[in-house]
Order: sequence, then C-alpha cells, then structure tokens
Amino acid sequence: MAGTLIRQPAASEPIGTALSARDLEVLRELDALVRETHLLWDQEWVGFSWRNYTFEHMQRVRALARTIAWGEGADLRVVEFAATLHDITKSYDGEIVVGPDGKRVLDENGFWRNETLPPSRSNRVTRLYDRLGLAGTLHSVSGGRVADALLEEYGYPIEFRQRVDRAIREHLKAGDDASIEGRVLYDADTIDANIGLPAFYRNIQISLHREDTQYARRGERFIDWLREHLPGYLDSYLRERIPAWIEGKERDFIPKMTTRTGRQVAAQRIARLQAITAALIAELEALEEALDRGRLAVVRYFMEHRQNPELMQQLGVLEARWADSATAPPAAELLRLIREEVEGQV
Repeated sequence: MAGTLIRQPAASEPIGTALSARDLEVLRELDALVRETHLLWDQEWVGFSWRNYTFEHMQRVRALARTIAWGEGADLRVVEFAATLHDITKSYDGEIVVGPDGKRVLDENGFWRNETLPPSRSNRVTRLYDRLGLAGTLHSVSGGRVADALLEEYGYPIEFRQRVDRAIREHLKAGDDASIEGRVLYDADTIDANIGLPAFYRNIQISLHREDTQYARRGERFIDWLREHLPGYLDSYLRERIPAWIEGKERDFIPKMTTRTGRQVAAQRIARLQAITAALIAELEALEEALDRGRLAVVRYFMEHRQNPELMQQLGVLEARWADSATAPPAAELLRLIREEVEGQV
C-alpha cells in the first residue's frame, strides 16, 4: 500500500538473515515436530479451531511476525523460534469451561478456562509436557516451558531460551513491560486470527460449522440446504454478517495492537476486507457469472469444501483452476491477495 512505513524483507532476502545454518536446521526440525504434535489429537473440531487449523495458523503468524519484526527492529532470531513454538501445546486446550450460570469461566488473567484435552498418541512434546507437570496450565505458559526444554536439548544457551520463553508467554497478553519480541508475536497472532483474509476464511469455517452442528441435531445436512439456497445465504452473509464482523474486529482489536507496525498492518487489512466485501456484494447482481469466475467462486468453494480444510492446499487447487486464463478473472485476484497475507505480506 502506498505510503506505508513498514519495513518488509525483499523477496530475495532469505529468512535466515539473522539465523545461522544450525538455526535453520533446527527450525526445520521444530516445524515438523509442531505439525506432528498437532496431529496427535483426532478431534476434527475443538472450540473455534479445526484439526488442520493450528499448524497453518502458526506458519502464518511466523510469516507476519517476521514482517512486523522488520518494522520494529526486533530480534528476528528470537521471533522465528518463538513464533514456531508459540502454539506447541495449544491442542491441549479442550472445550471452554462453562459455569452453572452458562457463562464462560475466566482465569485470574481474564482468559477463558479450557478443559485439558489429552492426545490420542504421544511424542517428544507430549512426554515433555507430562514430565514438566503442565496439565491445566495456559498454553502460553506451557508452550514457553516446552520451548525452553526443547531448545535446551538442542544446546541453546539459557539467555536465548529465556527470551524465546518470554515471548511465547507474552503472545496472549503483552503488557506495558512486554519484550519487543513478545509484542511482535502478540500482534501477529491477534491479526491472523481476527483481521484479514485468513481470518475471513476462518469466519467462513466457523460460521458454517455452527450450521452443520445445528442441522445435524435434526438429522439433516446443512450442505444440502446451502446448495439449494446459496443465493439467499450469500446475500445475508455478505450484506449483514460480514460488515458487522469487520466493524467489530476494527473496534475491538486495532486498539489492542502493541506496535506501530502491527497497527499499520491491521488497519491495511481492515481496509482490504472492506473493499473486498464491497466487491463481493456487487457480484451478487450477476451471480451466475460471479460463481464461475468471480470472487464469489472462491467463497463458494471455501463454503462447500470444509472437511478439515487446509487453506494452502485449497489455494493451490483454486490457483490451478484459473492458471490458464487469458486474462486474470476476479477470482484469481482474490486468491493472489489471500496468498500475500498468508505469506505475511502487507
């Protein structure tokens, strides 16, 4: 976006600018370990997340944290390791605890309490989790402890491990005394889950999963209803629910950003969401064509393919669909913007 002050690494600039060859090797191993760990749980949905969500969320947070770190002058090495491991124990968070009054129970820090959900299988991370006695702790706390233990096994010095641990602990709540790396991670984590095109994708998944659940209780399938009533559903979803959702995210989350770069990224993504929503609404007037080549074709695909989805896999499928077009259709333009945000670009 013109006029931005955000410092982003150039496309040719390797992520390892501040990392050694050994760091990069360890990060590749940790990346694989994080994915393996999240797949030890068999539940397709828990709370607001599906099984494939958390690993992709980590990758996007890492990419965006890298961008914000460049803008803020944070230690890229600490950010890379902290972002990779920040949700390493997130899958232990089971359903939100609800009190007798039907309200969600909060802990002493104002976070929702979750039941502890044990994995179906074990690995290096779960054995550390058990050995350290972390059951029932917030995933930012347990994640920091596990990260410290993993990095100790790799031979990293205590000073570095402490900085990574601290950033992970701060990624859910970065107070005034938080480290710059913790604030970078907090902003990237908050933005990815709430603001922008990946968050819009998440909204689709969550909204329609709720419909799936309600219809299943009646012995029906929401997807069958959706295919028959798609025009009406898209109309109300895009004209009413999404604008209200964007307004709420702008109101509730931009003021919570803790870095200048984070606020810029959040504001730019809100503006892009508003513009894309307006374009999607305009496409409703020529719906048949839009569902073939328009931005609505992308939204429709996301709505109809929701069995434990992977955004990156779906992007690849859809990009290939329009790769041979003589002129890029609106669908391809939306896919380009989604990919840019997935890759942490502004």
